[in-house]
Amino acid sequence: MKLPLARSLLAGCAALLLAACQPTDTETKTPAEGGQATAEACDVSRRAELRSVRPELEAAALEAAKASRGGGSPALWTLRDEDTTIHLLGTVHLLRPELDWMSPEIEAAIAGAGTVVFEADTTSPEAQRELMKFYTTQGFFTDGAQLTNFLSEGETEELKAALETVGLPIEALLPHRPWMAAVNISVTQMLDEGFDPESGVEKVIERAALAHGAGFAYLETVEQQLGGLAGLSYCDQVDFLMATVDGVGEGTAALDLLVDEWADGDVTGIGVLMANPEMLGSQPIYDVMMTDRNALWVPQITAMLEEPGTVLVAVGAGHLAGKDSVIEMLRNEGYTVEGP
Repeated sequence: MKLPLARSLLAGCAALLLAACQPTDTETKTPAEGGQATAEACDVSRRAELRSVRPELEAAALEAAKASRGGGSPALWTLRDEDTTIHLLGTVHLLRPELDWMSPEIEAAIAGAGTVVFEADTTSPEAQRELMKFYTTQGFFTDGAQLTNFLSEGETEELKAALETVGLPIEALLPHRPWMAAVNISVTQMLDEGFDPESGVEKVIERAALAHGAGFAYLETVEQQLGGLAGLSYCDQVDFLMATVDGVGEGTAALDLLVDEWADGDVTGIGVLMANPEMLGSQPIYDVMMTDRNALWVPQITAMLEEPGTVLVAVGAGHLAGKDSVIEMLRNEGYTVEGP
């Protein structure tokens, strides 16, 4: 079984934005466009080699994840001092509506939180305007280039076959930069197969938190969340796209498996599957989607200890698992984080 699951789950953060990803500064970096940005400018043979070995690596990760077990409910961590308690919960941004994942511990953490912190604001009118501006300027080619300019003939045929599977005409994606095409493919497949943003963990928490009058805060902007992907070189973006294409034929069975790992609280399994560059397509993709963002979040989380009260930080499950996780970064800085 191929494992598009890590890419799909991370694409879920974009799905929240699409339905309603981080530069190192506040300005989005745009890849250079023009005649040099073509399939010939990228090492297609290197990408083919990476794709040929990925199934074996993913199969090994799958077996390792299956061999581990969790505590039976989504994992919850706690960071505290004398007057502040911060709960950290890994989320899945889209879920099937029938999944019952709420535990008494998570319910209590939501109910006791004076402030709930998400990755980014996805619902306010300001966020929607920012999103539309970002997709217009960073998601589409502006110089007349087309998506297939960056693919070999064989990759173009593979893309067409994947798009037939998810019901998207290739003409609709030709104006898309590769990163946005990859996100659209993943999101379309997830929505078509029953995953719903309204059933995602953030939406459930948001409704409960609003009911008891909690405030909300965010770790990044829309531009910061998606800017890392948009700022990748076109060659790296195509790596991400073709890694997504490779998983389309398997449907969402592997994503269901990862959701099962999350619902069981199997942090080791999630780390094996998600805290792994091979699962996302390449090291640069992994860095901008995972490690770089985690490193920017940690000082914001520790700064919350300066204010008394109880906070719930709810971010994508992959950010709290593995050696590059927020949890490990906090522990490496000397903080005591209770939990798995």
